[in-house]
Amino acid sequence: MKDEYPTGKADLMTAFMVLAQELTVRGGSWAMINLPSWMSLKSFEAMRQDLLEKQRIVSMVHLGRGIFGSDFGSVAFVIDNVVAKESRGTYRRLFEQHVDVRSVSAIESLFRDSTYNNYEVQQSDFAAIPGSPIVYWLSEKMRRAFSIGRPLSDVANLRQGLATADNNRFLRLWWEVSDTRTAFTCTSREEAVASGARWFPYNKGGEFRKWYGNHDYVLNWEHDGTEIRNFGAENGGRPRSRAQNTSTYFSPSVSWSDISSGEAAFRRFPAGFVHDSTGHSGFGSETLLNQITLLLNSKYVMEVMKVVAPTLHFHIGYVGLVPVASGIERLPTSTLETMVERAQRDWDLSETSWNYEHNPLVALA
Repeated sequence: MKDEYPTGKADLMTAFMVLAQELTVRGGSWAMINLPSWMSLKSFEAMRQDLLEKQRIVSMVHLGRGIFGSDFGSVAFVIDNVVAKESRGTYRRLFEQHVDVRSVSAIESLFRDSTYNNYEVQQSDFAAIPGSPIVYWLSEKMRRAFSIGRPLSDVANLRQGLATADNNRFLRLWWEVSDTRTAFTCTSREEAVASGARWFPYNKGGEFRKWYGNHDYVLNWEHDGTEIRNFGAENGGRPRSRAQNTSTYFSPSVSWSDISSGEAAFRRFPAGFVHDSTGHSGFGSETLLNQITLLLNSKYVMEVMKVVAPTLHFHIGYVGLVPVASGIERLPTSTLETMVERAQRDWDLSETSWNYEHNPLVALA
């Protein structure tokens, strides 16, 4: 596979797509029904780019789930073995949500309605989007955003954090340890060392929650994480842990969990936290972080994430592709402050918050 079909080696289905191109005379056409994963996943990026550069997508029917008993959906397409130049392809999307499962008769009915989800797109527009996904349903303005905006990774300092290699050993819920040996507000590694504390707040992602929250865990970072840094190397071996990007530890951030059951949720974290490898984080000035958080929790970014992160994995590399327009500095930070304040009040109403004071129902009694 690697030698014969280098651009299609990620899957047998894409190897057949490459083979179909090779077997088709120049100027001829080939067609196929396939799984739709090749249209967006990063592992098929080389194959997509080669296809868009050398061939022309004439038409495509994106069928969704329900055809041939497929639980992953299916897509039918016709491709000319010619360079596309400025030509436009015709695309049909016979579903609203990827999770929709319809009967064959329902899908056939949608297909016969020629006005339903009918798109005409210039093929060169796909190349302007990172990874060249076949996202024919995007509006012209959304496609243009990738051309005029800067990637978020150029605007903010996006970093993964600590991988302890043994969370059971180095993490505790904050109420499981002594309050006198915990420091909640350190602003630097140097301040953490000077505090003499053993336990410090740890951002490890967590459940879906926007704006503020998921302050559950503390980390054994005593003596600047000496025990963690040496974990696995006690007998001359290599450390099992990865204390990466330590210059960002204890800094204010915007953060999100790398895996979600739905859309991504972005939260502001104050100074004092060490961030985990699954609690991806962005760093910068307080004003920039507030503006970025507003942007990332917007409907616009939710739609962008469907393009750059088509699975439920919101890796830092995917989020870094979000296009940011120059007008971000005009976003009102007062709005973000209001959202964070409300989310924090809600979080602190729970007894599992370290800022919990009293039950509001008891206070009203």
